[in-house]
Amino acid sequence: MSIAPVGYAAFVELHHGHYELYARARLGDACVAKQVVGLVLRRAEAQWARALRGDPTATTWQALREAVTLARKNAPASPFDGLHRSMPERAADAALLRELLGMEPAAAAALMGVEEPAVQAQLKAADRWRAGRESAGGA
Repeated sequence: MSIAPVGYAAFVELHHGHYELYARARLGDACVAKQVVGLVLRRAEAQWARALRGDPTATTWQALREAVTLARKNAPASPFDGLHRSMPERAADAALLRELLGMEPAAAAALMGVEEPAVQAQLKAADRWRAGRESAGGA
């Protein structure tokens, strides 16, 4: 058993809970979410030295999104994953983090490894997308 680098341990401490909440919201199953997040974090640990050459937060978030999307194919429908079935992925992520997890844009940006203005832009895109859908549907 190896000992995780201090930076990695702090990274996990900071993000693990929100990763599981995100995965659970998308997958609708806490057990599957925990498994997916565990797998993503084990891979991040194995590649930590390489990840530090770039942005480990953005890299791990992307890996999480991909793993959750892949796991979604075998999971029962989650009512909260409707955002991802109906709108662009980045906008859906921003909306999910704000609306379902109650995260402020700055916190969501820190979790996703992007700048806050990028999250603000995705939230606006999600709002515009919804407004377009509502007007097209006569709502």
